[in-house]
This record gives sequence, C-alpha cells and structure tokens, in this order.
Amino acid sequence: MRAPLGLRPKLGAARASGPLAVAILVLAVGTAVVPVPGLAARGWQWRAIAAAALVGLSAWVHQALAKRRPPPKGWLVVDDRGAHRLERGRTTELVDWSQPFGVTVLTSPDRATLLLALTRPGQTRYLGAIARLPEDAAAAPGLFERAATAADADVRMGDQWSLSAADAERFVAELARRAPGALDRVYLSDASGQAIVLDRAELRVGDLRVDLGAPLEWRASYFQELGAHAASICQATWVRQGDVEFAFVAPAVSGGWLADGSPVARAAVQGAARVALARDLALLRATASDPPARELRHAIDRVFVVPLRRALDRAPRLPRVSPPPSRRMPEGRA
Repeated sequence: MRAPLGLRPKLGAARASGPLAVAILVLAVGTAVVPVPGLAARGWQWRAIAAAALVGLSAWVHQALAKRRPPPKGWLVVDDRGAHRLERGRTTELVDWSQPFGVTVLTSPDRATLLLALTRPGQTRYLGAIARLPEDAAAAPGLFERAATAADADVRMGDQWSLSAADAERFVAELARRAPGALDRVYLSDASGQAIVLDRAELRVGDLRVDLGAPLEWRASYFQELGAHAASICQATWVRQGDVEFAFVAPAVSGGWLADGSPVARAAVQGAARVALARDLALLRATASDPPARELRHAIDRVFVVPLRRALDRAPRLPRVSPPPSRRMPEGRA
C-alpha cells in the first residue's frame, strides 16, 4: 500500500481542460474552413482572424485549467517490513510487523478530523486524517464507527501531513489484516515510565492486572490540582477489582470541547457513529471530587481517556460500593 500525505487540491477543472481545449480547437478549424454566416461576407481574412483567436483561446484554456496538483508532502508506505512515513528524504518507522503494537482511532467531536495512534512499548506515533467533505466522511464509515472522541485540539495535526479519510480507512484495514487484535490493543506508559497495556481481555498497570471479563468498579471525576503558582483542573478514572486499585489522571480540556457541527459533521455523524458519539459523551460525564490518593495515580495522555473508559465500561460491574473514606471518589459511574 502507498498513500500520499498532505491533502492536495482535487483535479476538478483540470480533468476537463483537455477535452475543452480540443473542442475549441475543432471550432477554430471549422471556422477557418467552413464559411460562417456573417464572416463569409467579410472575406477569408476575417475567418482567419476568428480561427486564430479561437486557437489562442484553446491554448489559454488548456494552460489555465490544466495546472498540475502539487506533489504530496510525503508518503505512507506499507510493505513486508511494516508501515513507514516517507517525508523530505527521511523514513520514519511507524509499525514493525515483528513487534507487538496497537492501533487507536480517535476523532474530533464534529467527525471532521481523525487521528491514528500507533502505540507499542515505549513509543507512540501519530497519523492524522481529514474528512473535508461529506463524501470524504462517507468513504471511511468503519473508522468513524470505531473512533473514540477526543478534543478537537488534541487530534488536529494539519492538512499538510494528513491522509485522506479513505486512505486512513484502507491503512487501518491493512493493519488489522496483518496484525489481528491490534485494534483492541493499546501500549502506554505513565509519567514515571511505568507500562500501561490494554488488551481485549485485560488491563495491566505495571504489576497490577485487571481482568476485563470479571466484575469491577470504576468511576469518573474531575478534581482541582493546586500547583505552586496556579491551580489546574484534571480528570480521573478510578478503578478497583479485588485488591487491585489505581486511578488514571489527565489534564481536563479547558472550555467546551464540542464543536458547533460543520456540514461534514452533520453528514458523518449518522447511524453507528452517532451512537458512538453519544456513548463517549456519557463516558466523559463526571462530577467534582477530592483528588485521588497520590500513590494510586498514573498520569496518561488525555486522548486515551475515552478508549480506556470504553474498555472499562464493557466489563461486568460490581454493585456500586463507595471507596474507603481516605480515598473517596465521586458517586459517578460504577
């Protein structure tokens, strides 16, 4: 597979430039050869002048409309070794088939921007994708149905290094074909470098293990973190199963993160994608609470908050039980 990076202008009028120029040229020849009422009375000189003008018009139309699209900024290449990004003569490895990796699909609330997070132990690479028009979004239904919602600012990489939505769908399908299970897997690390691994059947945080097929408790909350010079708002995801207990923390998104809804969004957020968006909004609902105990905290990138909560939400749940008073979390989702 080989796909261009950077969205280029559509061919549009350029595709019609050749036939249009030829049509004008044929008209010029006809004008010179076949007597035209009105010009015939003025003599052959006028027919020649008209034909020459049409030839000039044909050349101008071809030159003006047949501008070539600029070359891509780079290429995404998938081969027998893995997936690579080629740009400015430099090759960046995104995926190596010989090493385990995970694929997380993220999208902005208006479904106009996609971000592919390619995670493996100790490293995360990102690829952006853009759906400028409703037909672009319609070309990637599988991605929009699977994508987890993130703040617009967190998934925007810029058009110049992004795939089209259709190419992003082809790329993810190729990754899933070559590495079954990658779409249900995430490799992260917290701020201290401790490994966090989400797989279909379990969630591991360092030496701690949560069985996603067994009942568990989890809650979402917001809390205020007091710093030396300012206070910040953070979000927490508290998890407990038996003797295992921890909390993921990440910065909260400042201001409203829901976009007003572009034409692309209104066309894209339909069916299963609309259901996914509603589910993500429910997962992000939380109430203010005291901060989780510091020994329980594991700081993560906030774009992975919704994917992790989705996995927890699919697990069986224990009856709602309050945490110990010293580690009290909000009475939210359980």
